[in-house]
Amino acid sequence: MEPAAPLGAYRKGWRHDVPRRTAWGGKGMSFRTIRWGLALWMGLLAAVPSARAQDASGAAPAADTTGVPAASPLAPGVERWSLARCIETGLERSGDSRAAHARTVQARGSALRAWSGILPTVSTDLSYSQTRPDKRSAVRGFADADPLAPPDTLLLAPKSEFYSVGGSVGMNILSVPAITEKRRQDILKGGAAHSEAEARNGVAFSVKQRYFELVKAIRLAQVSRESERLARDEETRSEALFQVGTVAKGDVLKARARRAQTQLDRISATNQVDLARARLSQTMGLDPGTPVEIEEALDENVTMPDSLAAVRTALRVRPGLSSSVAAERAAHAGLFGAKAARLPSVSGNLSVDRSKVIDQLEFDPGSVAFEDERYATRWQGSVALSLPIFDGLALEGNTRSAKGALLEAEANRRQEERDVAVEVQQAWLDLREAVERISVAKEGLASAEEDYKFSKGRYELGAGTILDLLNAEVSLEQARRSHVDALVDAKVAEADLERAIGERRY
Repeated sequence: MEPAAPLGAYRKGWRHDVPRRTAWGGKGMSFRTIRWGLALWMGLLAAVPSARAQDASGAAPAADTTGVPAASPLAPGVERWSLARCIETGLERSGDSRAAHARTVQARGSALRAWSGILPTVSTDLSYSQTRPDKRSAVRGFADADPLAPPDTLLLAPKSEFYSVGGSVGMNILSVPAITEKRRQDILKGGAAHSEAEARNGVAFSVKQRYFELVKAIRLAQVSRESERLARDEETRSEALFQVGTVAKGDVLKARARRAQTQLDRISATNQVDLARARLSQTMGLDPGTPVEIEEALDENVTMPDSLAAVRTALRVRPGLSSSVAAERAAHAGLFGAKAARLPSVSGNLSVDRSKVIDQLEFDPGSVAFEDERYATRWQGSVALSLPIFDGLALEGNTRSAKGALLEAEANRRQEERDVAVEVQQAWLDLREAVERISVAKEGLASAEEDYKFSKGRYELGAGTILDLLNAEVSLEQARRSHVDALVDAKVAEADLERAIGERRY
């Protein structure tokens, strides 16, 4: 029976693959295997307290099989904001949405004011005046004809009062420019409504984009915390193995450098979460310091419409393009109105005035006084026909300006159609790329997880190096980040395509 080699013999070049026998005669394991087993056992014992300390300090749990960690818990009394609630808040409080609504209100006011050239105008007035003339002007004549008055007595009117009530009605009986202006303002009012819908769709997309950017920042922060936890475990394990002499000092230093780098990444990722939350609050019209905790769920369900059908739908229902079409129609109406200003116009006016005059008459001695009242009613009506003959080339200048506005509106509408078609096509291609990236990222994540487990097992058995393990850990972190990026980019691309088509209006 071959005797067992002493412990120091393995440090002096003894072969490690020579079978050894135990004291009780059975075939045993090599000392190197026993040594690696003890080192692994000590490393696990050292890692367990570290993991428990991490859990006790509130570290994030390990990621699931999809590479996306679970949502972080909320503080008591804090409600999560859903995507629908964020969009509703943004549409209600955003400055862009409010400004677009204000322009719509202005267009409605202009359309209402345009009725003034068609409907009659009715006005009324009520007046009262009092005069107190001087003594010479107050003499009205002698009172000889009055039996109550002494002979040769002067009649005086020291005070006179005038009451007047009047009303007038006027209208354009026939005015083609006024009718055309009313039609133009109605078209502009519809265009303003389309512009408001386009602005609201843009606000909804901005909120969605900021919302998913915040989801991305939260998920990447969770990935960074998970990578830091793994790096701390590797540092603890390498230090334990170094204590028993199975790894070199360089392995400990590499693991320590990796842990420091993941710690820096975690700090940066946490800061990005705060920045993304502030941007979302700003987009929704809230104060940047408003606490907004969102739902962090991400799914892979993405709808891919047909590209040609999407372009046709956008050219038919896109609010921005409808606004350009309305602007072109309004320009047509403006040109017609400028030409119609050469036509004759008929206007009419009717007014009535009812007056009451009261004079206080006194005798010169002032012994007797009485009042003299009289009424007067006056009717006045007119019908006017006007035909411009020469107005200093103002009509010609207005016609040419309206024609130029029409040419500009036509060019803008054609360019808008081309821009919408290209925008929809680009959004569709971005969505297709993002969807394809999801499947590739899932495959890469599965491979990275398997590679990390394999490298970890090899390193624990002494068959691999610390560099292989750290590289596998870096690849796993990058695969998790790529998977989160693909999911978020797909959601943003889907929202961008919805905005580019414009079929849904918020």
